[in-house]
Amino acid sequence: MQWSTITATAVGAVLGVMATLVAEHVRRRHERADQDRETLLSAFTDYLAALARARTAFSKAQPAPEDVGRGHVAISEHGVYAAHQQLELVAPQLLVEKAGRATLSVLDFHDVVVAGHTSGSREYVHAWRAARQARAALIAEMRLALRQT
Repeated sequence: MQWSTITATAVGAVLGVMATLVAEHVRRRHERADQDRETLLSAFTDYLAALARARTAFSKAQPAPEDVGRGHVAISEHGVYAAHQQLELVAPQLLVEKAGRATLSVLDFHDVVVAGHTSGSREYVHAWRAARQARAALIAEMRLALRQT
């Protein structure tokens, strides 16, 4: 047997193994990216749903001036803090900060409602708009994070 045949066979085998390893690496990387995207999407959805539940409940709250400043208790009942903690584990820091601002804006809205401001008042409308703007900024950041994953 000639050395050229043995060498060609060995080189072909090495190239075949290398091509298989590269293809497997690429496949695993794509699977990991898909899993990361699904994890982010789930965390984003959970947080936005919890925040919406809290905001909706707060809009229906009865005036109770003694509850001003106690929104953190009420918001935790709707799972916002738990969902925020999940975001802290999987989301980029800027997004987590915007989620914190969205939470604070809903807390401010709570305080306006329980202070007795009605839906037509300047304070109510301002707090409602601030919560919507914080949510919109957060959603824009979420979309960006999903595109980058």
